Order: sequence, then C-alpha cells, then structure tokens
Amino acid sequence: MDVARYRPAIKIVLKILECITRNQANGRALKTHVIQCANLKTTTAERYIEMLKEAGYISEKKEKWGERSVIIYEMTPLGKERYEWFMKINSELFETGEWMTSD
Repeated sequence: MDVARYRPAIKIVLKILECITRNQANGRALKTHVIQCANLKTTTAERYIEMLKEAGYISEKKEKWGERSVIIYEMTPLGKERYEWFMKINSELFETGEWMTSD
C-alpha cells in the first residue's frame, strides 16, 4: 500500500515564488500559470497565494484580456528578497538542491 507523501508548506511557498520569478513576462505571471507550474489544486494554490499576498511577498492585479479578466501576480521587493534568502539557505544546506526541486 502506497502512502501519500505531501510536500511541506515551505516547499509549496518556494515553488510558487519560483514559478512567479521564472514565469514572469514583463514582470508578472498569470494565476493559471502559477497554479500549473506549482502543480497544485486551485483551492490549495489560492490558500497559499493569499498567505503570500498578506505577507507582502506578492501583489495581485486584475486586467482585461479581451472580454474576460485575468489575475496577474508580481513579486514585490520583499518577495524577491525572501526568495533569494530561501534559495541561498537551500543551496547551503542541500548542495545538490534536491530538497527544493524534488516533489
């Protein structure tokens, strides 16, 4: 019997920040792209995204795209700083980076 393995919350936070950082086009990333990149269910992603917004790591904007509107996320200066901290800690503790990249 296989036991489900869940990612720790910090890995999810880091993955969301990484997705926004790597997928930013003109300094931003679409909500759907962040959810797909982080490999999360929408409700789970929304919970973490809300936490990151409240912490001041990311900001949310709604824009018109044709006749519909889309949600776009941007890293704040604080979010960029924290992401760099997390990446530095990861590289110091886990030389191969396996902790961050493995799910």
